[in-house]
Amino acid sequence: MKRYSKYIILIIILAGIIQTTGSAQDSLSYYLEQAALNNPGVKAKYMEYSAALEKLPQASSLPDPQMQLGYFIKPMELLGGNQVADIRLMQMFPWFGTLKAAKDEASKMAVEKFENFLNAKDELYLNVKSAYYKVYRTKVEIVLANKNLAILHSLEQIAMVRFSNGGTGSISKTPSSVKPAMASSAEGMGNTMGGNGKNDMVNVLRVQIEIHELENRIALLEDQLKTDNASFNRFLNRPFLTVPFAGDSLREVQIPSDILILADSIVNHPMVKMYEAESEANAARLTMVTHMGYPMVGLGLDYMVIQKRDGNTSMMNGKDMTMPMVSLTLPIYRKKYRAMRHEAELLRDAATLTADNVRNDLRVNFQETMQDLNDAGRRIKLYTGQALLADKSVQLLITSFSDTGADFEEVLRMEQQLLDYKFKQVEAMVDKNTSIARLVYLTGNKE
Repeated sequence: MKRYSKYIILIIILAGIIQTTGSAQDSLSYYLEQAALNNPGVKAKYMEYSAALEKLPQASSLPDPQMQLGYFIKPMELLGGNQVADIRLMQMFPWFGTLKAAKDEASKMAVEKFENFLNAKDELYLNVKSAYYKVYRTKVEIVLANKNLAILHSLEQIAMVRFSNGGTGSISKTPSSVKPAMASSAEGMGNTMGGNGKNDMVNVLRVQIEIHELENRIALLEDQLKTDNASFNRFLNRPFLTVPFAGDSLREVQIPSDILILADSIVNHPMVKMYEAESEANAARLTMVTHMGYPMVGLGLDYMVIQKRDGNTSMMNGKDMTMPMVSLTLPIYRKKYRAMRHEAELLRDAATLTADNVRNDLRVNFQETMQDLNDAGRRIKLYTGQALLADKSVQLLITSFSDTGADFEEVLRMEQQLLDYKFKQVEAMVDKNTSIARLVYLTGNKE
């Protein structure tokens, strides 16, 4: 267990060195270090491991010696004098190998706690990365939505200019302020609006509907960002209102080149090793309870305080007596020992089966994550291309509408499609990075 203690100390020291000399503040690596040092869940797991280490000296210690003191109110007359007191000291010794088996059990239970701590730390890293990517995604979606909102406002101005000009005139002749023209035109729309005028007014109303919907969506995203920030901050154990820095761009994490080879390391995942350690602990417990079914030997000493008796001519008169003692327990009630052995066997086998089950689940999770990773890569490529094509289409449609006033509804539809592609592109990028973070967690890769 000293190896694990040194490992823990090394982790903490390295984390402190990296924190002061390595990564820049407000980077993802910095947040990971802060989470490892400050997250209460991980600290609690480490304390559980530290507590388990304290079981080792307890398990390997002998039972406390027993001491008995007797005092005769009326001295007992013996051949060698009067006995006034009796002091008895006894030390029990478990059967050979019992203490070693108990120490082995405590040691394996400490290993189990250590692996549980490692899993909690790795899972924390995964959660921090996922939360960080989610904050980034929401921030970028707000930026994209605001850019799209600005475009819709431009389209609104174009539509209002066309309406105020009765559907004619070029955009270059448009006044810088179009809302007064819109107001004056609306006052007399009932008298002056012809067929084209009605279409232009409908275009204005359409774009305003889109603007209101997008403004509502932005408000929702801003609320979502507050929730995402709070979710991220909880992993670092800091105030929920703290605004994390997510940057304007997301570095696309590269897939580890040996990821398929690393898949074999799933057998060494902390969760698997934790249950394997539990199985070994119960195997040691089985040995211990088997030895507990054998007699315990006690070695002791009985010291009798003798007082001189008048008239006694014996050479032993008044001399204290010392008597070595040996005791032996008789474990004759075998039912409880059989039950203890059966219990240890069942717990040992249950932990082994649980380790197998966790290993199978991790393999399936690995395959599902690889599927998600491949899907995210395809979506990044798809939506990047789709966004470029949609952007070109929007530019052409806006130019056409500015010149002829036609296809305004198609302009709005394509603009909405472009925004949707950009959202999906960001989502795919985040999904890819999150999938890689999950692969790192599943394989125990330290990147």
